[in-house]
Amino acid sequence: MTQEAKASRQRYHEAWNAGDPGALDSIMTPDVVNHSPLPGQPDGIAGFKGAMMSMRAGVPDLTITIESSVAEGDKVSTRWTGTGTHAGSLMGIPATGKRVTVSGIDISRVADGYIVEYWQELDTLSMLQQLGVIPS
Repeated sequence: MTQEAKASRQRYHEAWNAGDPGALDSIMTPDVVNHSPLPGQPDGIAGFKGAMMSMRAGVPDLTITIESSVAEGDKVSTRWTGTGTHAGSLMGIPATGKRVTVSGIDISRVADGYIVEYWQELDTLSMLQQLGVIPS
């Protein structure tokens, strides 16, 4: 199961890099449980698709790099770095044109090749500081 879990996470990040919310249909169950939703994010896969579209609208050249991934049983933990240019509105913040780098750690539970549960810790403070919204 550990290789299957890692493969599902790899496909998840590939979908984000491609900006392809439709690809999530082959990666997540429709009722995937998000234990770390963004404010106002809908439940299930629709919430993930919306988050992807919102993030890609604000940072259209977003590229996510997997730094490390560890799997045990039906869970996989992935440490990643996302980089891109803030070229559109993001979380209500008008485009700044600034390059940003954000890091995060995700944990997913996988069943039958699909992500069924998801947790995320994201360094939002650093991102907001890079955008000049919050002082460093």
